[in-house]
Amino acid sequence: MKTLTNYLARYIYIIGVCMALAACGGDDGLDDNDNTPDQDEDQTTATIDDSYEYKLPVIFHVLYADGADRTQKVPAARLQQILEYVNMIYRGNVIDDSQQMNIRFVAAEYDENGKRLDTPGVEYIEWTEDYPINPNDFMTDNTRRYVKYLWDPNEYINVMMFNFKDDGDNDLTLGISHLPYTIKGDDALDGLEAVTQKYITKQNLQYPHCVSINSTYAYKDASGNYYESDRYSAADHEASYISPVDVVVTLAHELGHYLGLYHVFSEVNVNDNVNDNVNYSSCLDTDYCEDTPSYDREEYLEYIAYYMQNTQKPLLGDVLKRQNCDGLQFSSDNIMDYAYSLGSKISAGQKQRVRHVLYYSPMVPGPKLNGTNTRAAQTQEGPIELKPRIMK
Repeated sequence: MKTLTNYLARYIYIIGVCMALAACGGDDGLDDNDNTPDQDEDQTTATIDDSYEYKLPVIFHVLYADGADRTQKVPAARLQQILEYVNMIYRGNVIDDSQQMNIRFVAAEYDENGKRLDTPGVEYIEWTEDYPINPNDFMTDNTRRYVKYLWDPNEYINVMMFNFKDDGDNDLTLGISHLPYTIKGDDALDGLEAVTQKYITKQNLQYPHCVSINSTYAYKDASGNYYESDRYSAADHEASYISPVDVVVTLAHELGHYLGLYHVFSEVNVNDNVNDNVNYSSCLDTDYCEDTPSYDREEYLEYIAYYMQNTQKPLLGDVLKRQNCDGLQFSSDNIMDYAYSLGSKISAGQKQRVRHVLYYSPMVPGPKLNGTNTRAAQTQEGPIELKPRIMK
């Protein structure tokens, strides 16, 4: 989950330029409609390897209470724009010299019953419960109360957009995501909850397996500017400023979690199901990717707090500076880091981890190498006991 602590919410300057820190429904069942377009191409006859481009349909479920408030009912054109900017990051060699992931997030054109959407990738839902919504309560609810808002997670990536309720802990939450599952056996992936079911349906779920994004920062600020860096629209993709609550980086980061990535900094979970109690004060490689330098985040937070308190015009190079577990300095630019980070790169190790999830994990759209996500692999009807994990 992307968060910003209060003492980090200050502005930094680059050669006199003001710059802020970088942050990172249908019904309960499925209509087995054989005429539903194969949007994720999971029936393709193409060779599935690292050169295959996955097309992952995304549906934004916009939960709003006030239809006149664009921070709640975010315009569809804006959501489509954000998704295209996220594709710039995952495409590689566009914004920065990064891995080419061969992934394209596409706005869903049809709903789960095969009906063409009037607005690709977006559905609006008027919320009649308490609003804003507590994202932790929403994501961890295990009563099937919110499963009805999902579209088939084998065919879509569900992104919930709503104003996040302030939980009063001095952190600003920007996004939160469930991690994927891995299948027990030879193809199990370290760090993910292992299950035996190769095909998990929406009917099997008791919680809403999805990504949630704080829509407060998906539109414009009081000055009429989008909450994002200007590098996405710039011809050379160089930034003159970076937003402290960049919604593009937030969505890219949360999609990284959804596809199996952990934070690059060292963290030790002390809760088996939800990592809302994490020890960052360590120097361990905990993201299962050897090519991402790990660092002691508590040490960094102490450094940045002192730096911000004692510097009138902080410099970009200073706030990006980290010291890895071998004592070497580097600048933070990975999408799985945050506050302060450029949030624009994906490593080769991270790419291979994501590709493994795409090849073998259930409830992730796209063709598989192990028969996952096919109805022929279904082994159980009704709710399945799963251990959902969210990343904060």
